[in-house]
Amino acid sequence: MTDFPEDKELHALWHGSQPAFEPLALDEIKRQAGRFGDAIRRRNRREYIATALVVAVFALYTAIFTEPLIKIGSLLVIAGALVVAWQLVRRTSRPDPDAEAEDISGYYRARLVREEHMLARVGRWYLAPFIPGLLVFLLGQAKASGMGGSLVFLLVVSFQLLVFGGVWMLNRRAAAMLRARIARIDRARTIEGNR
Repeated sequence: MTDFPEDKELHALWHGSQPAFEPLALDEIKRQAGRFGDAIRRRNRREYIATALVVAVFALYTAIFTEPLIKIGSLLVIAGALVVAWQLVRRTSRPDPDAEAEDISGYYRARLVREEHMLARVGRWYLAPFIPGLLVFLLGQAKASGMGGSLVFLLVVSFQLLVFGGVWMLNRRAAAMLRARIARIDRARTIEGNR
């Protein structure tokens, strides 16, 4: 979820190679607003494709596995994926050509703020819906294979926790980078307002 085109610029800003409050020129804001919108559309497309794959794979698991916990876990994962897709539609920023034409920096800033809020709360709306289904699914696998209390089961659960933690941390970092971008726009708008 964090593949934005200005990642390199934001990464440099995050590491302190650019002043954090250097204002952005209006032409630069226009360019970045366009690239940001394109990145959001690509990211959302990837997320919807991933949702379709998760639904297809776990529907297949529901059909082929006989263990009831695996079936229930698979259905819960499907429900979680659908909740995540719905949340993405609800939370993501959308282009507004009228607002863009009136005030590009305000429009871009509003989109950045909406995306920052979404990324900062990724644990609640993106990761949490999957947890019940994955836990039940893993318990079903453990029961079916007889590895319920084994080290292998603990390693599988630990790996899942590491993946979730990594996704959470990457999205939190992306949110921080967006906050820095918002601060630069605010600085530019303040400078423009003082002229």
